Parts: sequence; structure tokens; C-alpha cells
Amino acid sequence: MSPTNGLIGGDYCHAAVDAALLTGEGQQVTASELEILWKLFVAIGHAWDDVRFENNLRSSWLEFIEAKTSASPSYAAEYSNAAAVVKELEQVHGEANAYTLLFFRNGIPPGPPVTRLAHAKKYVVDEFIRVNIIASGFKSFGGKNYNGYIGGSRYNRFPKVRVLGEPPAQEKA
Repeated sequence: MSPTNGLIGGDYCHAAVDAALLTGEGQQVTASELEILWKLFVAIGHAWDDVRFENNLRSSWLEFIEAKTSASPSYAAEYSNAAAVVKELEQVHGEANAYTLLFFRNGIPPGPPVTRLAHAKKYVVDEFIRVNIIASGFKSFGGKNYNGYIGGSRYNRFPKVRVLGEPPAQEKA
């Protein structure tokens, strides 16, 4: 199938949907959908060459998915949609090209997400990119010893309690 107006994918990706979050209350993400979504998450790390997956990142990612699907508003329908989008992209464009096109040359016009592809990009791919950065991407991009992010609060440099009889730091000088 040829892309319509530059939009990648096939009939499923091009299908029109409401711009609001897809309703997923009471819906569960299947094991096969989780595998497709994990593959998507790994592809994000490889696309930016920034994540080391040997650090058991999958368990944290699964906790994130559980949190996003167990409370209202549930993202379960968005995750199911994204899994179907990725599956179609792999069929139409081949597995090697599907992720590159999705991340960098998807043809999604600016504005509200009104196609299944745009929903997958806005509500899942973009969210997974943020999770990637929070989980380990920030450090891989060179963020080191930033006290407000990786090392904790900037206030942790100061002792909370001084030793009995010791003058405060400003009196020592």
C-alpha cells in the first residue's frame, strides 16, 4: 500500500479516530501486545543509541505499563492500538524500516491525533521516549552528577544536623 499524503502504514494506520484518548477502561493489554510494545521500547533505545537494556529495564517498564493501565484514565486501548499499528507498519514497510519511519518520517500532520497512527505516535511512542530518557537515556546522553536529577536533591550537600558543640558552617570561617 502506498502512503496517503505521506502518512506511513496501511488501512489500519490511516483509519480515522477521535483525537481524545481512546477509551480503555476495563480493557487488558494482552501478552502478545506487551511483546510488541517492548520491542517498540527497545527500538527507541536503539534509534537514539542511548539505553543499556542489560540493567533489567524491562521490569521497570512493565511497572510503568501497569500504572498506566490500572488507574483511570487507562491507556490499555492506546497500547492495543499502538501494538496493531506497529504490527501493520512491520508488514507494510518491513521490520527494518518500520521503526525508522515511525520515529523520524511518519508523515503525521501537525495538530490533534486523528488517525490510529497519530494516536500511537502521540500517546505511546512519545510517552515511551520520555520513559526511555527518565529510565536511563538521560545518563547515556552524558548527564552526570546533576544533583537535582540523578544524584538527588541539591540540598543533600548540606548536613541536616550538626555535631553537638560544633559551630554552624558560617561561624567556622
